[in-house]
Formats: sequence, C-alpha cells, structure tokens
Amino acid sequence: MKILISFSLLLINLFSSNTCYSQVKTDQDYIIDMGLTFFYDNSPKDLVGSSYIDKYFHNAKISIDGTIYSTRYDAYQDEMEIEKDNHKFYLRKTFNYTATFLETNKVYQVYNYEDKDQVRTGFFVVLFNGDKVSLLMKERIRFFEEVIATSGYDKYQPPTLKRVKDKLYIGYKNNETKELPKKKNEILKLFSNKSKNIETFAKENNVGFKNKDDLTKIFTYYHTLK
Repeated sequence: MKILISFSLLLINLFSSNTCYSQVKTDQDYIIDMGLTFFYDNSPKDLVGSSYIDKYFHNAKISIDGTIYSTRYDAYQDEMEIEKDNHKFYLRKTFNYTATFLETNKVYQVYNYEDKDQVRTGFFVVLFNGDKVSLLMKERIRFFEEVIATSGYDKYQPPTLKRVKDKLYIGYKNNETKELPKKKNEILKLFSNKSKNIETFAKENNVGFKNKDDLTKIFTYYHTLK
C-alpha cells in the first residue's frame, strides 16, 4: 500500500516589516500556505504513529525579525509548521534564519545535505554553532508500508510512521553538510592538523566520539584552538 500526500501550496501576504536584510524583504517571503491530506488507498486501517517530533505546538522565535510563532517540526515531511489565526503554514526552507524553541532552547537551521545520491534541503538541530564548523543533528521519521497477513500465523501490520535513529552532520558556513563518520579515526581526520589536540583532549577528559553530548564538547574545544 502506498501513502499519498496532497499538497496545496499558495504564497500569501501575511505580514509586513520595515526591517531590511540581505536578500530578505519581509517575513511573508518565508511563509507558505499549505494544505496537507493523507490518503490510505481506501483501506479501513489507520496510519499508526506521528510525523511530528512533538505533536504539540510550542513557541519558537524566528530570527528574521524576532517574531514568535506557535511551531512544531514535521520530521517526516521535513517541514517547520507554524499556526496563526487557526491556520497552519510552512516556513520556507532558506538559509537566512533560525527557529529557536523557547522552552527548550532547541535551535533549527536549514542546510543542504545528501540523501540517496540527491542533494536536499532540510532542517537540522544545531547542537553546536561554531565560527569554523557546526555540529548538527538530523531528526528522522520514516514511513513503513503495511504488511498483509498471508497466513494464519502472520499478523497484519498497519502503515506506520516511526522515529528512527537520528544522524549527526558537520555543518559548514556555506550551508553545506557532511554526515559525521562513525569511526573515531575518520572523525579525527576531519580536524586536520588539530586532530592530535582533539585526540589528547578526548583521552584526558574521558570524552567519546559517538555520543552527541561528547561530540559537542569536542567541537567546542576545537574552536578554542588557534
């Protein structure tokens, strides 16, 4: 069974702003009216799971002009959704802003990344924002097709949206990314002539190369090196 998604995209004029930015006129340029409908091929079974990291809307500040919106992240569609006046909209995927959730201080920013030999543009959680490079996390939710029972021993499994393991990336100033390698030696190579410093720091401070919190410490230390 296939899951079908219907989009209705319409640029709208919501706001006006007197603040000027490079290549940015007003925040209306970042809002897209969208209609989203799921269809299940006439199946009586419902889709299981959610496309959202957190299904509830929370206040998030958009850095373009500091406006605060009720916001949630749709990880399956890779869209940042806002709610205003009982309508829902997507933020446009451009590189000129961040979305910061006020309760958790969780920051999202748009980057390019490679997925299945295609370059895509999407939202990343900024774990560390540095002058040289940044440490990013891509939150992921995947769609799994229904499984039809073919015998009395099998059990029907409905179509499901399921959270899968997040991926870590290095973010560069040109908004490009590279998936972080899994092996320690390959990660150290990314720091070039500072790799020995990084390795010593990790050893002396009992810091690993797999945990995102440990990697945040490594990236923070790297930016102290001259």
